[in-house]
Amino acid sequence: MSVWVTWPALTKLGTLGVVSGLLVLAVERQSLFENNLFDVEDYARYNANITCDARSHTARTEDGTCNILENPAEGSALRRFGRNVDTAVTHGETATLLTPNPRDVSNSVMARGEFKPAPSLNFIAASWIQFMTHDWFDHGPNADADPIQFPLPPGDALGSGTMSVKRTQPDPTRTGADTGMPQTYRNHNTHWWDGSQIYGSSREVSDKVRSFVDGKLKVGSDNRLPTELLSGKSITGVNENWWVGLSMLHQLFTLEHNAIATKLKAKYPEKDDQWLYDHARLVNSALMAKIHTVEWTPAVIANPVTERAMYANWWGLLGQGGPRDDYQAEVRMLQEDLAKSDSFVKRILGFDPSMADGFGNTALDHALGGIVGTTAPNNYGVPFSLTEEFVAVYRMHSLLRDKIDIYDIGSNIVSRSVPMQDTRDRDAENLLADEHPERLWYSFGITNPGSLTLNNYPNFLRNLSMPLLGNIDLAAIDVLRDRERGVPRYNEFRRQIGLNPITKFEDLTTDAATLAQLKRLYGNDIEQIDTLVGQLAETVRPEGFAFGETAFQIFIMNASRRLMADRFYTKDYRPEVYTQEGIDWVEHTTMVDVLQRHNPELSSSLVGVENAFKPWGLNIPADYESWPRVGKLDNLWINGAMRTQFSLEQLPPLVPVDVGGLIGSILWKKVEERTDVAPVGYEKPIHAHGVMAKAKFVPVANNGYTGLFTGADSGLLRLSVTGDPADRGFAPGLAWKAFVDGKPSQNVSALYTLSGQGTNYDFFTNELSSYVSPEANETLGTTVLFSAVSSKPTLLRLDDMAQVTQNGAAVASAKAPTQVYFVPRAELRSRFVSTPHDFRQDLLTLKTGTKVYDVYATSMEIKTSIIPSLNTSYANQRRSNAKKIGEIELTSNFIASQFGDSGVFFKHQRHEDK
Repeated sequence: MSVWVTWPALTKLGTLGVVSGLLVLAVERQSLFENNLFDVEDYARYNANITCDARSHTARTEDGTCNILENPAEGSALRRFGRNVDTAVTHGETATLLTPNPRDVSNSVMARGEFKPAPSLNFIAASWIQFMTHDWFDHGPNADADPIQFPLPPGDALGSGTMSVKRTQPDPTRTGADTGMPQTYRNHNTHWWDGSQIYGSSREVSDKVRSFVDGKLKVGSDNRLPTELLSGKSITGVNENWWVGLSMLHQLFTLEHNAIATKLKAKYPEKDDQWLYDHARLVNSALMAKIHTVEWTPAVIANPVTERAMYANWWGLLGQGGPRDDYQAEVRMLQEDLAKSDSFVKRILGFDPSMADGFGNTALDHALGGIVGTTAPNNYGVPFSLTEEFVAVYRMHSLLRDKIDIYDIGSNIVSRSVPMQDTRDRDAENLLADEHPERLWYSFGITNPGSLTLNNYPNFLRNLSMPLLGNIDLAAIDVLRDRERGVPRYNEFRRQIGLNPITKFEDLTTDAATLAQLKRLYGNDIEQIDTLVGQLAETVRPEGFAFGETAFQIFIMNASRRLMADRFYTKDYRPEVYTQEGIDWVEHTTMVDVLQRHNPELSSSLVGVENAFKPWGLNIPADYESWPRVGKLDNLWINGAMRTQFSLEQLPPLVPVDVGGLIGSILWKKVEERTDVAPVGYEKPIHAHGVMAKAKFVPVANNGYTGLFTGADSGLLRLSVTGDPADRGFAPGLAWKAFVDGKPSQNVSALYTLSGQGTNYDFFTNELSSYVSPEANETLGTTVLFSAVSSKPTLLRLDDMAQVTQNGAAVASAKAPTQVYFVPRAELRSRFVSTPHDFRQDLLTLKTGTKVYDVYATSMEIKTSIIPSLNTSYANQRRSNAKKIGEIELTSNFIASQFGDSGVFFKHQRHEDK
């Protein structure tokens, strides 16, 4: 039995597989609601002292009371965190609290060596999640008494001695009724998704941030937030752990609140300050919740199933709002399938999700109808609270970078780098003033956060010097807090939330160095692995996920529950409470809209950006070449190709070959530059337009060649023609780029002949080769032009590809073919018509998994002759000698993109470079 969940495999079964995956998650969520909600609070003793006045029926209160009118203390500030695991296993650790030593864990498996980027996200995503968690939870000031102390391991960077960590503040509201029960802790924020990071969780804090004029919050004439005199930090709802990323978001959504208040004031001029403030807060809070649900989350877990799940959470797949036309077609397909006696979905799920009162009925209702705006809040019989386990899975400090690279808007050249430790507290406000918000937003938009993996925890947070506290290691504290607060260790945590436990360390990772450290730290006992360590170690993750399935299991439950249980996201998410203008503002505003509204200088940078949390454009950092091959491929594909993808209607017209552009400087760049992205000033006078896909080379075993010819799973395949076929005939060409861990990529190009195949427009009629014979009547004069940079202008060598493996290992005795042939697969020959048409429309129909070419190779010496018949004989001998060495298979669909046409660069290896 597999340790890991199997629903991600359903995405390979087409549309109904994806929809089935969505239903599996919905049913799993239902099971978690029924089995994993544990309340530890006594609300009755607080309810007696709460009066829900008329205002509280249509507005969020400062402390979160009166959201649920029948249980007014539910979800309010200073109420206890609940649990998502059986309370019997939540006793805080004592005897094992320091086993293994938290600092040793931090040093050995958390410390960042080289920065590991998350290429599918930008740095806004990292600051956003901290912005959100400051709304959700806060354990309050730590206790001064009896700090936890543990020794620094031998050879520690901080020297010898001990590290001291204050304990979590104990719950002062415990009574005799709690005797013998596990320790409890209070949330100093409201538990609701109510924007309390901006508005505060008490009347005192709320009054500090309000202007009391037209419902607005305090800002200066420069639109900056006021600051505290001593700390220099912004005055806002929550300003703990302050840094410039938080300052940017607090300023942005304070300005958004004021823009909403202005809109409401114009529509309802008779309303007073309190009414305007309350309604602007409702709208702004809901907007932040929606942005998190349908933008941030699909960026972080970019999977077809979870994308639909997040849209379903907010709108449902059949509702009236949101971009759901495609999803509605999928739902109709689902409904048609469920009506069949041999239903595909029923068969793979093992139950009928449409049966009344059936196992999946509630799950199906939520998926189709949505959560937000439903008839009544639903806490599934357990009063709503955020949980300690929810806190545990949002320990995402690895997202933080070591430094902030600042760029001029529109540039990908670093103007200034600021260490993260110099962006905190007062320095955050100084940096925001010096660089201006729009420059910082652009810089965050084009840089990546860190990856949520082991050995990627920022070292400045592990060796943090805090006033009055001394040296602090947040990685060690993260590990310690879970133990202290009774979050079970990793394997028990998984059992408790309905996942299979791992059976061996190797289930987590196959990296030998990491395995050795994990086994040493935990004494070869998988039951001792800390939950945070286990989560970060998970290398088997659903496609597109920035984190693993353990964190996601808690996420499944709480992402929906905090909407379902909240009156202002269910029965009172309606125009009568929010106003029609407020509902429209929430429904029709994106994060991109918010950024543009308050930073108009970003408009050109945000053209085409659909999700503000994904990289805004391609950026190649200085350490790019040292990245793993998959990271480089993802960066170019996601941030380059997909970011600039053309729709079928936008395909640029094919243009004639620019013979004059084939000048020496351009050709020298083609053979000298070793880069994956076209150098500045490089233009493509030939093969200007085509399509590109991710592709892998699947080798024939023991094919006789070395290096990348033994396998290359991360590559790009570009197919193009020399120019407009109407000008000089249809001349197909191929370029293949294979990425290598920590080293430059290797490339090969291939043609049919220099003059092409005349009026035959079928791209797969003929095989392509890395060597073509010179032609006396070749109209482009390519041979003559390329002779300026090579003595053998029609020969591309393959030595470099044989000298390194995809893992970056150098090959001692390299064996390279002299010539390779890309032979179209039989199923593609004659698939497309040969009459004149745009070949790209054919290739764009080829999908992931298509085997495009069989690759043949020969080691025979390339002989040539001025006698045509002899030259042809030599070529035929080489072709007859060639053996199949592998296949080229697509690992994505073909797409056409601006980056594919003018951004990606394929180096040519000349005869002289052997």
